[in-house]
Formats: sequence, structure tokens, C-alpha cells
Amino acid sequence: MLGMGLIVSGFSLTAPTVYANEPTAPSAQIAQTETTGTVTALRDIYRVSGNQTPSGFDVPRFVSLKFGKVNARTGPSRNHPVAYQYQRRGLPLIVVAETEMWRKVRDIYGDEAWVRKPALSGDRYAVLSTDSRLYSKADSNSRTVARVERGALVHLEDCPSEAFCRVRTQSGVKGFAMKTVLWGAQTFD
Repeated sequence: MLGMGLIVSGFSLTAPTVYANEPTAPSAQIAQTETTGTVTALRDIYRVSGNQTPSGFDVPRFVSLKFGKVNARTGPSRNHPVAYQYQRRGLPLIVVAETEMWRKVRDIYGDEAWVRKPALSGDRYAVLSTDSRLYSKADSNSRTVARVERGALVHLEDCPSEAFCRVRTQSGVKGFAMKTVLWGAQTFD
């Protein structure tokens, strides 16, 4: 049985590696995000029905990185310079636009770039936006299974209620986390 002493470590919530002469470095957004504890990456997203997109899926939607190193470019072709290199398999991103082979994605900081379709997966993951707890049931009064640090990447299994999602950590610990601390668990209704 896992007790309160179990702590699941997170990864750093620093900006993706910036390449080239990126005209607008994300550092100001990151500083604002880290000091206020809020993430603004879900605002101002144009919505498109799946019957109007090349993939047949609605935009916006969450996806995750399929690989541990993915180049994100300033435009939808390999002729465009690399703006970022994401280095975290499973990192959740929001698709905000798409072409047949490319997806324009927005990360947790609100930065946008183009990624090739094969580098993305429909598997759902989330990042903890603050230190949190995993509970044995979808109830904050239930037993605490583990403490999870800010920045931890968790597999999002399902969200059986408006307030909680069932998650699994990379070390295999399962439990329920509050939906408000899971960036990647939001819906776009």
C-alpha cells in the first residue's frame, strides 16, 4: 500500500529549447505563468468542426508528443526554421490549426509552432500545474495515494466527474487528481 510519503517527481516547466533568432522569446510568458500560477494557453482559440479539417477531428483538441525529441517550426514545412525543440515524450499540446501533414500546436506557455503529424499522438497526457495529491477515489476526502510535484507528466485515463480525472504516473502509480491542476485535461466545449 502506498502512503503519504510517496512523492512523484515532475520535470522542469521551463520553456522549450529556442532555436534561431526567435523574435518573441517566451520568457515573459513563462515568468508570468510561474509567478501567478495560471496558464493562459487555453484562451483565444478559433474553433473548427471536424468535418472542416483535413484530419476529420475538431480543432482545438489535445494531442501529445509521440517522441522524446520533436522539432517545432515557424511554418508548416521543413523549409521553415526550427523555432523550438520539444524534448519530452507525452508532453500535451493543443492543436489550434492543421494542414494535411502539419499541425499548429500551442504548448502550456501559450507558444505556438508547427509540428509534423507523425510526431503527434492521440494519447492523452496532462502536466500538473501545481504540487498536488492523488486520491484513491474521485473525492478529496478519500485516502491520499501519493503526492505529485508540479510539472509531473501523467497519463490521463479518464475524467469520470467534472472535478476529478483518473491518472497514472510514469512510475505506475494510479489515482485521481483534481481536474483544475491538470493542464491537458480541459475540454473545449
